[in-house]
Amino acid sequence: MSQEPYAVVDTQAAEIAQIGAIIGPVIPYAIYRLRRERDPFGATEAARAANFGTLVLAAFAAATLVRVLVPFLGFLGTVGQLAVVASSVVLCLQAFSAVHRGVPASYPIDIKVVKTHG
Repeated sequence: MSQEPYAVVDTQAAEIAQIGAIIGPVIPYAIYRLRRERDPFGATEAARAANFGTLVLAAFAAATLVRVLVPFLGFLGTVGQLAVVASSVVLCLQAFSAVHRGVPASYPIDIKVVKTHG
């Protein structure tokens, strides 16, 4: 009885997309656009990363608005900015670790800006 080898998945594009989501949706979206026709795993993971990057950008913008526009509670905006950055780094590194193993990544909060395949 012969054993079939596991399918080898090229994870490099997905890894770069997940790390790129730390700073926003631009890098993951560019990878999605480049890989969507020939790399289904990379495109799906890049779309997830772009969606999360968009969420990070929106949350950071909201925290910045609180910091700038609310006179007496501006420190809450600063705390919010730090929380967004810290959680973005942690979640993106966890997603990077998952796609490095060939497993689809997941985020606890998801918005749909870029359609994921599959």
